[in-house]
Amino acid sequence: MSRWSKEGIPHKGWTCVDVIDLGEGVFEGEAIPYESCEMCDQEKIRYVHILKHPNYSREIHVGCDCASKMTDDYISPPQMENDLRNRANRRRNFMKQSWRVKPETGNYVLRYKGDYMTIVKSQYGGFGVVFKGIRQWKYCGNKILDFDTARIVAFNLFDKLHESY
Repeated sequence: MSRWSKEGIPHKGWTCVDVIDLGEGVFEGEAIPYESCEMCDQEKIRYVHILKHPNYSREIHVGCDCASKMTDDYISPPQMENDLRNRANRRRNFMKQSWRVKPETGNYVLRYKGDYMTIVKSQYGGFGVVFKGIRQWKYCGNKILDFDTARIVAFNLFDKLHESY
């Protein structure tokens, strides 16, 4: 039963805490761990709007339409979701790029939109990413253990630097 019809759950006055893409850490071909909207029970929500309310004890995860109604903001939720969709498309395009192996070092190099980035193999196992003077050896607090994760780190560094377009 949908929460829209339940008493005790405010319908207005919510604030958006965050919007997350459940497909963010998923590799091409893997299943996306969709959620259901906690207000209307709509299934397969990929872009989850996390809302809070001063008179409700916990955060609630909803889809775009419910987020718009509950925050009384019909512009920001679709825009935030659109931004995440665009990021997912940029990531998908980035992940299709072919990295060149430099035989003399064994490092992987990519020239992407005029910028060079390098994925290096660590002498201690794992990988690191070098981009614009930034060196990153961890992803989500863990060592980068495989090339695909290193490519995600490279994308994140590139995208963060180029957020404005």
